[in-house]
Amino acid sequence: MKRLLRSGLIVLPALLATDVRSQPRPPRTVSAPVVTAPAPSTPDGFSPGLKTDPTTVLAEPETPKPAYLARVSPAPFGVPIMRITNDPGLPTTPVRGTWGTDARHVYSKQQPWNADETLISIENRGASGSPTPLILDGVTYRPKYAPCPNYKLWDYRWHPSRAHAHEQINVDQSGTELMWYDVEACRKTRSWSLPITADYGIGSGEGNPSNDGRFVLIAGTTQIYVVDMDPKPPFAGYPNHRIGPALDVSNCGLPSCKIDWAGMSASGKYAVVSLPEEDNLRVFDVDPVTLALSPHAMPASSFRCHGTPAAGYLYSLGHADVAVNPFDDNEDVIVGQDECHLIGQTRDGTVISHVMMARLRDGRITALTDPSNEAYAHHISMRSIDRPGWAYVDYFQEDGKRFSDEVVAVKLDGSKAVQRFAHKHSVFDKCYRCESHPAPSPDGRRILFASNWAEHCGSGCGSTTDIKDYLIDARAPLPHGARDVPGGRRRASR
Repeated sequence: MKRLLRSGLIVLPALLATDVRSQPRPPRTVSAPVVTAPAPSTPDGFSPGLKTDPTTVLAEPETPKPAYLARVSPAPFGVPIMRITNDPGLPTTPVRGTWGTDARHVYSKQQPWNADETLISIENRGASGSPTPLILDGVTYRPKYAPCPNYKLWDYRWHPSRAHAHEQINVDQSGTELMWYDVEACRKTRSWSLPITADYGIGSGEGNPSNDGRFVLIAGTTQIYVVDMDPKPPFAGYPNHRIGPALDVSNCGLPSCKIDWAGMSASGKYAVVSLPEEDNLRVFDVDPVTLALSPHAMPASSFRCHGTPAAGYLYSLGHADVAVNPFDDNEDVIVGQDECHLIGQTRDGTVISHVMMARLRDGRITALTDPSNEAYAHHISMRSIDRPGWAYVDYFQEDGKRFSDEVVAVKLDGSKAVQRFAHKHSVFDKCYRCESHPAPSPDGRRILFASNWAEHCGSGCGSTTDIKDYLIDARAPLPHGARDVPGGRRRASR
């Protein structure tokens, strides 16, 4: 699996403007097929007009590229979409800088929103792009903050807790320091010297901390270890440094034992390591007292296509992400695209589909979609941690198949229930950054996806080299007298 490499960051003092406000110009409009959704809300705050029939093939219409900050609702979904990064060469008003040709979020497994959904972090790269990263306002979607001048950011994640909503968890470029950093106060709040140099940040660029923000897995070239960033009784709290012993995983029993990525499970009970070639996944137990890691032995009857149950191997899953499953007593799971290449075949009584889930405790597999006339799944995100029970998936373009070029959410209960949001319109052959990498907000009602909007676009196509971020807003329309609140909605006081 490809890993997104980040170029070195150069921050100029002139670009370090903070929360500067100005009167915005009215956004331009664009003609596009429009479907009007009804006004009521579902119990979880989604628009009731969402398409949820998993059996229908929805043809992708010719839809022109939306203008910057123009809200459009393309057919056949009718879900509002907005482009939130502007044309290259234009100013990043009100932050001093210039929009680049590659202005998009990082990856499907790296949450763009902070915990309370008031801020969105994107990269502003490519020709003329500066500053990068760039933090947007979570309501207006306009630039809000440039990088802090003393922040050695490299591989970073928003802290998942609302108690630390303005803080990021970051490993610096040297791989020797783990830190928490407040991006509004421009202040480091916690720091750890790492005993073994990290090989590209947090879990080799694709890991995440546990859902509570307490545990993080650091991977070197051959070793992994756990850091308890927020120790609880009976352990002394921070600044007590609680770091587990390293485990060498270079003798994995497969032809290649190089670590592709590594991360904590959502609960913090397990660590997961993905090995290259066929995205072979291994599960490790985390000792709650010592933080020592050991292979989690699977039942001999559990199915996998590589490795052994004793070594903790799971069913092979690509572009996979971890979560807890509320439909299974909050068991730790991982969801990804099938990499055993068994689509349509039956294993352990399960008909293998393009989107599969494996339970970390015992390797049990569940098909989350029906493989019949299903397009090929691409990336999976479980970053909607305030809306557990759903996996967000994008699909390759295969006209005539279900979910072709779509962004959807798939329920983890095995019912094969879906929510269907949008088409991506991106041409990404031999262009990694053109891949869409959909990433949901913590509450799951908004989704970012990247696109050059260069296919199924009629006469309004974008350039294949101009990559932008698009925001899907599946929230229910606001009732009269209500106002938008990031991370939730409430009625205005009278």
